[in-house]
Amino acid sequence: MNPILMEDLLGYRFLSGISVSPFENRAVFAVAVQDTRSNGYKKNLWQVDPLTGKAEKLTSHGKAGAFLFEKAGTLLCQKPGKKPGTTDYEYLELDTGKTEPAFTLPWPVNKLEKLCGDLYLVNADIDTNYPEEMTEEERKAEEDYIKIGELPFWDNGVGYVSGHRDTLYLYNKATGERKRITEEKFALGSTAVSADGKTVWYTGAAYTQMKLEKSGLYELDVPTGKVQELLPQDRMRIGQIKCAGGELYVAASFCDKMGGTEKNDWYLLKGSKLEKILDNDFTIGCNISTDCRYGSSASLEEYQGKLLYLSTEAKTCFPKLLGPDGTMEVLFPFDGAVDGIAVCGDTVLFTAMKKGKLQELWSWKDGKLRQLTRLNTHALSGKYVGEPEYCGFVNSQGTHIDGWVIKPIDFDEHKSYPALLSMHGGPCVAWGELFVHEMQMLAGQGYFVFFCNPRGSDGRGAKFADIKNKYGTVDFDDFMEFTDHVLDCCPQIDKDRLGVLGGSYGGFMTNWIIGNTTRFAAAVSQRSFCNPISDFGNSCIGYTFDAKEFAATPWNGLDRMWDHAPLKYAPNVKTPTLFIHALEDYNCPLSQGFEMFSALKYHGVTSEMVLFKGENHELSRSGKPLHRQRRLKEILHWFETYLKH
Repeated sequence: MNPILMEDLLGYRFLSGISVSPFENRAVFAVAVQDTRSNGYKKNLWQVDPLTGKAEKLTSHGKAGAFLFEKAGTLLCQKPGKKPGTTDYEYLELDTGKTEPAFTLPWPVNKLEKLCGDLYLVNADIDTNYPEEMTEEERKAEEDYIKIGELPFWDNGVGYVSGHRDTLYLYNKATGERKRITEEKFALGSTAVSADGKTVWYTGAAYTQMKLEKSGLYELDVPTGKVQELLPQDRMRIGQIKCAGGELYVAASFCDKMGGTEKNDWYLLKGSKLEKILDNDFTIGCNISTDCRYGSSASLEEYQGKLLYLSTEAKTCFPKLLGPDGTMEVLFPFDGAVDGIAVCGDTVLFTAMKKGKLQELWSWKDGKLRQLTRLNTHALSGKYVGEPEYCGFVNSQGTHIDGWVIKPIDFDEHKSYPALLSMHGGPCVAWGELFVHEMQMLAGQGYFVFFCNPRGSDGRGAKFADIKNKYGTVDFDDFMEFTDHVLDCCPQIDKDRLGVLGGSYGGFMTNWIIGNTTRFAAAVSQRSFCNPISDFGNSCIGYTFDAKEFAATPWNGLDRMWDHAPLKYAPNVKTPTLFIHALEDYNCPLSQGFEMFSALKYHGVTSEMVLFKGENHELSRSGKPLHRQRRLKEILHWFETYLKH
């Protein structure tokens, strides 16, 4: 068997956006591949017959965007506008491949939904800093200036967002009429549309100083354009909403028990009030981590008059079925993670990853699972894919912790090997048994790779995920005890050749670990943060995340924030450390990486920093292909230097 190499990423196909036609037995999904020539991604549309499972490629231009079914045999496809700040649409005939222009909207469109008649629901990005009627020349004159008047002032993967609002419009294709629904300072959240397209529900909140965590719920009568407030914007945190079986399902929480880690319960709209139908303690949607996805997919659908939704539990993600009376059942278990769903009659289509495999399209009907595509069959052919072997344990507090070990290629029980502790982000995320390219590449280069879900991780309920004001304490204990457990279970690991790596929260923990133990001989800290005091005012999420997770602000609890800052313990660091950071990371700003790097240099610790231009917090998951490979190259080189001796 050959090892998996960093460049093997180029052969993977990423599936997303599965959608079923309401007019016929036909579904369409997107397939993305990495392209080194453009150093980007080529995305094309595929169609599949849900009954026969036959799949075929629809487009070859590599520029597929969002789409919706316009009528039988025809898609309405989104394209970048010919003019800046606009969005073009074209019709695509599915049987012939012919295209023709449809219409142009004068805004950057986030989402388009079809309503009744010639009406569409438009979610558009509007810059309220400047009048909508500004001419192109006037806008050009303002390009060198950025107005900032609120929090957040920037957002990861987007840029400066102060004054920007996701805004709701009604658009009439026949007349060209555009009607604004939400007010100027209102920030749109989620939307849901009734089966007849005559009612729209939406969430969001207006603000002028600081974006709010909680949202209101509103109902739009499409024919009249009248809006009714159902829930004030200061009551609940509202997540996803979905109309199923003529009922509106609302995922929401009062956030009065565990704050940010509290899961959304399920409510039903009854008249103008919300009625709780199910207490929920799990993340809605897929939260099992991997670096082998690209693009978004739906996690809520209607199935047989009930709500079908994805739920992350332990190491898996699978669909559940919720009725209006609050009865819930698992539709089917899945050995892996389902990340997108669509429904065609009594057939459920879904994209998913099984253990040791890449994404494919599947179907479920009458209790039977069927794999419909084999787009990634050859990508791993002849390659060593190390099986994550379960290595869970009970920690010193009596709590069970899930963990796994991947053995190196050509493993020989009589030899000694270096090993790497890999830590996920979040922290409210979870590892499972999914294929993670980075881990498999490292195993292919002769490393044990071990990883776990410590306290703070997802999949075990809100209480398990709640480490508010405990960062660097209980999670650190779990990581160290897990490391001890792995060393006991795998005597082939050389305890003097241990490395540690992680990104985001995993980067925070890497920074914390090297300041609180010298047991690791090398470390790679990625997109990390190290100082909640400075992060508070620089991160796009700092003013909410840091205030909640550290139960403090720089003006109320400064000492507590500093106690939980890895930067405080930098004088203790002896471990050679590589820092990897993206210049446009606004979740964990570049300044956080600089602070920790500077501290290590100041105290004479061997360290380097690699910066990636044009990248953000998602470098490892959706960064430019050449950048993703270079990142892996730098990681491998660092560990080869300090652990292969």
